[in-house]
Amino acid sequence: MSISLENVIAPERVAVLKSQTKEDALKELVGVLASAPEVTDTGGLLEAIVERERIMSTGIGLGIAIPHAKIPSVREFVVAFGKTEDPLDFNSLDGEPVRFIVMIAGPDDQQERYLQLLAKITLKLKDESVRRRLAEAEDSQTILGVLC
Repeated sequence: MSISLENVIAPERVAVLKSQTKEDALKELVGVLASAPEVTDTGGLLEAIVERERIMSTGIGLGIAIPHAKIPSVREFVVAFGKTEDPLDFNSLDGEPVRFIVMIAGPDDQQERYLQLLAKITLKLKDESVRRRLAEAEDSQTILGVLC
């Protein structure tokens, strides 16, 4: 069963982040995801996200980071999108700072759906015109329109 971005990103999970550091941005986005009924353990999610980031940066390049965790306390895939006011050092693979952070949380037993979602998000954000429109977007509805 294919997964669509429209089904996993709600308008209330699109945020302009105030954070000035990678760590604070991760906490801020976990806070955004915490409002989703699918997330039953916010502390556990933050711990899993931070641990994943410790293993290797999720800054994939082009100003994009995709922190993610698959844990039992998340019942279904949910995504939060954060746009930073100022680029953040994310220890990205290309050494460039990050402007767009897409956080994925999902159940630990759905690897195939997770990979589909990750591929969809990555493909969308690698498009330079999409990144330019996201940078120009001033509200969550516009950002959501560009993403979906």
